[in-house]
Amino acid sequence: MVSHKKKLRSEKAKVKLKATKLPKGLNVTKTEFKVRKITIREQLTESQYADGERQLNLKETISRLKHHSSNMRADALRNLREAIVAGRINLTGYMNSLLQGVSAISLDIDRDTRRDSFKVLKCLLSALKTDEVVPFFHIISSYLRCAMTHIQPAIQEDSLLMLDVLMEHVPQLVVTHSVKIIRNFLEMISRARKEGDHTSRTLTVRLGEKQTTIKWRTKVLERLRQMLATLVEYKRANNSGKIVNSFTKNVTFNPTAPQHYNIKRQFLSSANKVDLLAVLRPSLGHKSADAIEGNEEERLREYVVHLLPLLVESWIEVRPQEQQMSATLTSEAAQTLKVALEILQNIWILIELHEETESNQQLSAWFQQQYAEVFADSFLSDGFPYQQNCEKDPDASKKSYKKHLKLLSLSGGELCLEQNICMAYLMCQFYKSHSAIHTQTERFTALFKYLEEVVSNLSAHPLQNHHALIRALRISLFENDIKFLQLHKDLTLPLLNSTMEAFLQNNFPAKTNSETEVLTLICDIVQTTQLRQHYGEHIFERFLEYLPQLLLKPYVQVSTVIAMSTLAKQKNSTFLRALESKISAVIENLQKIQVAGAPNAFEGKKHIINLFYWTERNFSPEQRELLHQNIDKHITDKRIVNYFKYILSD
Repeated sequence: MVSHKKKLRSEKAKVKLKATKLPKGLNVTKTEFKVRKITIREQLTESQYADGERQLNLKETISRLKHHSSNMRADALRNLREAIVAGRINLTGYMNSLLQGVSAISLDIDRDTRRDSFKVLKCLLSALKTDEVVPFFHIISSYLRCAMTHIQPAIQEDSLLMLDVLMEHVPQLVVTHSVKIIRNFLEMISRARKEGDHTSRTLTVRLGEKQTTIKWRTKVLERLRQMLATLVEYKRANNSGKIVNSFTKNVTFNPTAPQHYNIKRQFLSSANKVDLLAVLRPSLGHKSADAIEGNEEERLREYVVHLLPLLVESWIEVRPQEQQMSATLTSEAAQTLKVALEILQNIWILIELHEETESNQQLSAWFQQQYAEVFADSFLSDGFPYQQNCEKDPDASKKSYKKHLKLLSLSGGELCLEQNICMAYLMCQFYKSHSAIHTQTERFTALFKYLEEVVSNLSAHPLQNHHALIRALRISLFENDIKFLQLHKDLTLPLLNSTMEAFLQNNFPAKTNSETEVLTLICDIVQTTQLRQHYGEHIFERFLEYLPQLLLKPYVQVSTVIAMSTLAKQKNSTFLRALESKISAVIENLQKIQVAGAPNAFEGKKHIINLFYWTERNFSPEQRELLHQNIDKHITDKRIVNYFKYILSD
């Protein structure tokens, strides 16, 4: 009791603080604190430690890519990406293990880790040159193909993202492995089926997945289209046999007459690289997945045999049913149609490039014979031209409506212009020099009327890809044989008139080079005597009178000048009269004009000057003296001055 009372007295004796509230503004907990950077004196002499950033042990990080913990793998990928972007590591000496480790994670069970590996791969390919990736690309390709045929659907889906990274940064390397990759595309949407001695493919259905089978199939086919388009660009770049210059000589084989050819083919240059792996692959055995492939013709036949039935089946699943008799497509149907037609178009272009090299038409004749009727009956229904259903949902939000517009644009727009134009191109390809062309008269009537309508209303149609339209015009008006043109003269003649009118009104944009392509097409028709007589000489007069005005612009393509040169050599009177009337204006513009594609400025301007060699040149002495004065006044290059005066002399 005594001790308790002592405690009470001591508590009472303590100073009591008043429990009052602080004024407003002071009753706040202060969280600020000061930090000083701790720096070891020895580290100041080493530049790698001066920035204070975290240092990366590359060997340890690569080993962590194989760690059993997904968190450790993700952390290693994140550190790698940061170090590569900052340029803090030297990749030399670690390329094999680094690409091996990063590519292997494309098969990881964790979705986020897989996608992180694609980000690291993108950073790696951005930091490296293509030549540095070449020795190790077979590693990336192997893991890509494993992911494309993986048993887990999620890994298959993400393999398309990995392919997107490769197509963006090293498309030429993807093309070199395209044969094996394309086969894996087929495995993603179909299964092989043995029927006697032949093997066919059947489309597969994905059950229990988040996205529908049609969307998945369209995604796969879209990547296949991109790869084939890249392959077309690669083949065109390497096909140096067709060089556009004034000395190009096109020779047609004639077995009844002697022929003279160069010993060396120009397109077989020493710059072509040999794949060392392709030489060593036979040691793996012919049944190996990496066994050496057949020749290009066999590969193209394989593409056609396996792909075309799958494309037809994919389209039949989504097209309007026969009982509806409607040409209005859903968004999925329009997108499927667009991808399928563009794949077929790329296959046709690959066949043409191959036949240019081999100088025969066996492959295209086989393609026409086997699949012309299948294509016409499957794709060109009674509802042509197709259009897309674009009705707005009144209950849809603004965000969903923007998404709808974006999807509408990706699938060809409301009018399906790209699909319908591509359809016209493919029909002409399949029935070019075909014996059964007379059976498709109604369909060609609809196609040519549609093309004429599109060309006549180019300013109203929101056409994004003018090259596809020009490709369809070229095969319709120029490349088809005379029998085809005679059968449809009442349709091709208005189409040609509309094309020339659109060109003269500058409806083809010059930015995309489509104006030059149309000009080349019309010049090719005019230069061909048989076609010029077929269409009629008089319909080209306005175009020929306009042609010399192109020499008054700031620049002109060398192919255009060569086409003019051919017309001049043919003594085309309409063109030569128009050219001679513009001689003074050409002299004033000659110093400023640029000839795109010429070896140098002097050679390009010589091409223009040579055009006047074929004119009459019936100048009086006063006129000739005035022309010489204009040449001295407006042209500063003495070489051009002397050459022009020489050409104008008698």
